[in-house]
Amino acid sequence: MADKPEGGGFDEARGGFAADALTSVFAAYEFACAFTGHDLRMEATADPRGYLLNLSGNPLSEDCTMLVPAVLDAIHAFERGYIAIGPRYNFLVDLEFIDPEFLERLNPIGRLRVPFDTAFHPAQSALTPHLIAFSTGRRQRS
Repeated sequence: MADKPEGGGFDEARGGFAADALTSVFAAYEFACAFTGHDLRMEATADPRGYLLNLSGNPLSEDCTMLVPAVLDAIHAFERGYIAIGPRYNFLVDLEFIDPEFLERLNPIGRLRVPFDTAFHPAQSALTPHLIAFSTGRRQRS
């Protein structure tokens, strides 16, 4: 009978890497929503994964270029294709479907707030397919 690995297979969930990686993403964005600038310190402490837009589609991804701190309205709008992010991190919005109150809260310069450290900038390779789907009208409507 083979020995079981120590930790029973849940080491990833208990390990420090996930918490440290998520905290570093929030810190790079100064604990603010990249879409609105809303302070996410309380949310980052209570439920860090719940306030990160995951561009990869892989819920376990900890790649900092695939994670963007965001309020729930931004995550909802992005995932449903009501908002897309262009090549210069500019917003493209579907005015027919986006919540008008959320639209008013978006960064007034019309683009994502990105950190000074380019290592944390959202990966263009993840944004491009979403942008193409947005521009061709292939987005989820719910």
